[in-house]
Amino acid sequence: MQKTLAIFDFCETLVSIQSIPPYLEMVGKKNPHYNGRILRLQQRILPRLHRYTKIPLFDFKAPRYPQLKGMDILHAQELAKEYVQKELIYKTNEKVLERLRFHQESGHTIIIVSGGLEIYITEFAKLFGIENVVAISLQEQNGILNGEIDGIHTMEYRKLYKLTQMFDMSMFDLQNSYAYSDCPSDIPLLSFVGNGVVIECGKDIQWAKIMGYKIL
Repeated sequence: MQKTLAIFDFCETLVSIQSIPPYLEMVGKKNPHYNGRILRLQQRILPRLHRYTKIPLFDFKAPRYPQLKGMDILHAQELAKEYVQKELIYKTNEKVLERLRFHQESGHTIIIVSGGLEIYITEFAKLFGIENVVAISLQEQNGILNGEIDGIHTMEYRKLYKLTQMFDMSMFDLQNSYAYSDCPSDIPLLSFVGNGVVIECGKDIQWAKIMGYKIL
């Protein structure tokens, strides 16, 4: 017998904020290898220097998350726990949590699918008894982060790519399953199941009404 799936977006769905910037700000302050002023100066000056002098840039490329570069993964995980406990837990969306509890009580399989970082979303998920998280993984070598993404960047339709890589969708009755999100970039995710639900959070949701999604 196939199971019912309930997919939850994270940012501005389970929590009311975009979750990456506050975490990066926190780790940037704690990471002795990160100097935001120097990085911004390099990003501004080096391209100009190359354009006018043709001096090679020596492949200068800032990592996607420079605040994490050189940080011990265990330290980053401790900061992720702190971030969840001191900030994210106070940003939860109660009406979405009610739906989460409904699906848990109904025995449905819950998966958070997000363009946020797995490192703190996993800690958040533990507090609510959620075992499955599909989000941005971080590259690390010998326990040290390099500030780059490991694998798929889980935004827009790429959420489906990683979701279907990690889970066997034949296990689920997709027509009777659910997906929750606030964002039109998640139309592929909302349309992947029979019950797409759009979270009203102060943004334009006319697109959701046109598409015929339920509004929460």
